[in-house]
Formats: sequence, C-alpha cells, structure tokens
Amino acid sequence: MDVTQNFEFPWPSVNVVLEGGSILDIPHLEIKTIGEATAFIQAYGFDLNNPDDLELVWRFFNDAVQFIEKVLADPDYSKVPEHLRSEKSVNDIRRLFIIASEKNRTDDQIYACAILRIMHVMIHLFYDPRLKFFQAMQTQVLNRLDQFLYVDPINGVTYLGKEEDGQGIKLLFFKKKERKDPDREIIKLLHKADSVVEEIYDRVGIRLVTETKLDAFRAVRVLLEKNIISLPNIRPGRSRNRLVDLKRVQFELDRIAIHLKKTPEPAPYIERMIKRLEKRIGYGRIGRSLLNPHTSEHYKAIQFTCRELVKVRNPQHHTYTQLATQLPNMSGGTQLFNELFPTVPAPYEYGFFPYEIQIMDVKAYADSIFGKSNHEEYRRKQLNAARHRVFGKKT
Repeated sequence: MDVTQNFEFPWPSVNVVLEGGSILDIPHLEIKTIGEATAFIQAYGFDLNNPDDLELVWRFFNDAVQFIEKVLADPDYSKVPEHLRSEKSVNDIRRLFIIASEKNRTDDQIYACAILRIMHVMIHLFYDPRLKFFQAMQTQVLNRLDQFLYVDPINGVTYLGKEEDGQGIKLLFFKKKERKDPDREIIKLLHKADSVVEEIYDRVGIRLVTETKLDAFRAVRVLLEKNIISLPNIRPGRSRNRLVDLKRVQFELDRIAIHLKKTPEPAPYIERMIKRLEKRIGYGRIGRSLLNPHTSEHYKAIQFTCRELVKVRNPQHHTYTQLATQLPNMSGGTQLFNELFPTVPAPYEYGFFPYEIQIMDVKAYADSIFGKSNHEEYRRKQLNAARHRVFGKKT
C-alpha cells in the first residue's frame, strides 16, 4: 500500500462536498479507469448495462454537443472535435469521463468537461419532478388572475380590479409569462455558480405595467386583497423592490390620509401633495442585484416569487377505481387486486410550484426595452458567463 495516499485528496471534489461548491466549477474529474467511470455513472443514477439507460445517456450526449455548437457558439470553442462529437466516434461514453479527468487543459479535456457539464444540467432539467404539475399550475395561477382583469368595452383599456369599485388600476401592458425555451433555462443554470434546477422560479410568471409608481404599489394591494396571491406562500428571500422607496411611500401616504381626515373636501394643497407624490417615492439607490449579478443596476421593478399549491388527479387512483369493478369478478382477481394495491391510492397529488410576479411603471418598462436596463444586454451577459463556465475560462 502506498502510504502517500493517506495524505493526498481530490481537493476540488472535496470542496463541492464541504464548501458548497458546484460540480460545474471543478477543473477536472478524478476518474482513471473504465471501472471507476462505470461506478461513477452508476452512483449518478444510470446503469449502463441497461439498454434504456444507455440510450438515454447517449441522447443527452447528442443534445449537449448540439447545444455547444448552436446555442453557446463560443468563438474560441465553436465546434466539438470529430472524434468527440458522436456516439460512433466516442464509442464508449465512459471514455469521456476519463478524458475529463486529465490534469492538463488540452482541447479534448476542455470539450469533454464541457459536454459533461451540459449533460448534467440537461438531465436535471429533464427530470425535474415539478414539471408534472406544470400545466395544472399554469392554468390555476393564470385563471385566478383572469377573474380580476377587466377590459373597458368603450376604450379597450385593461384594468386590474373593477374601475367602478375605485380599485381599478389601468394596465398599459400585461403579459402572462409561460415556460422559457429549454435552451434559455440551460443558460440560466449555467451562468451562476449557485443556480440549481430547484431554484428556477419563473417558468410561469406575470408582468404588470402601470402608468405610475403609485399604481404599481397599489397593484400589490389588489393582488393581496383579492387573494390572487397567497400571502403565506410568498417565497422568503426572493422579493426585490427597486421601484419604490417603501418607507417614503408609507410616509407620504400617511401624510395625505391625515390631511384628508381633517378636510371634508379635497383642498388644493392636498391635490398638490398627491401630484408631488410620484416624484418623491421613487427608489433612489442603484446597485447590483444580490440575487442576480447580471441584472442591470438601472433595472427598476417590484418582483417577488409566489408558491402555488397545485392539485392534480392521481392516475393510479383512476386505475384503482377501474380495476376495483373488474378484477374481483375474475378467478384469483381479488388476490391480484390486493397485491397491486395494498393501500388505496390518494385521489389527488399535491405539490408546490413557484412562479414570479413583476410589476413596473411605464417608465421602468420602457427602460427595460430601450434603455440602460434592456433585456437583450442582460441575456448577452448571461450567455458570456455560461460560455466562461462551461469551458472553464478564467474571468
């Protein structure tokens, strides 16, 4: 036995376990033999002796190669070498793990690591258990919002809440945001070190654009009062407000409320207070987002994450009810039925699914399209960060 082994450790791998690092950020694996590669893949969750598992692994491999060449399109690594870009040329997927374990940063080692990093992200996205609730959740959330959207038949203006109730808030624009393109989700997971599938919160989202900052603030009240969102299910730590100064809003509105109680009829000075309000409640500070470093420091919005308790029918219960009327009438059917269903399946399955709400005034919205905080610039930064991470470039 080589006693030096007692003092040698795979430090990058240990960092993942003890320091909370990511497998995507280690420079190389620690796999030297085909046997070690087999055990590594087995621990991940795939049995290469199972034809179905092997086919899945190769499918993710092919998708990863396509992603590198078509989506990442890195100027320095634009095409995977021929001997690494197909099942036929690689022959044994375990070879890729051995190449990715080389200590020297050759082109083959860089591409092998890149392919495996992308395969890892794709697999986690594909097998995200929350996706089985996606359609039900999307319908459930968006239908609840639809109940409180009103279109004026005369001028075609859309309101959140009924205008005649005194709560209607004019919406200059609203969008029901459905699931991102899968390629965008992969970029999202690649661009930040702490991004994981479980923290994709915006597969479904709602964007509301109001005329003023005060209306944006009032929209939050409507969402709460009408139970369009559930207060207990707001995701802690995921709220960002860079549109209004909350303390200033409270101060200004309290002042106006006090004066209105004193004065039966609206007085000119109260009207002036209301007009000045919009200029005084804006969020004044700028700075990088702590949640997303690629968000522009000029980006202004109220943004928060909700969680929806989704209820979907359990297909096992449907099968149970169908067989319950048929199997007992057959010879040995009762015993078979009891073996198939030792307990009665629940009629429904439940699960929490996150979604985002974004509210901004028209000025902030225009800036997000044409100004300093435009979304295309944000996407460009994300893509560049993903390229650096996938190919292990030093920033």
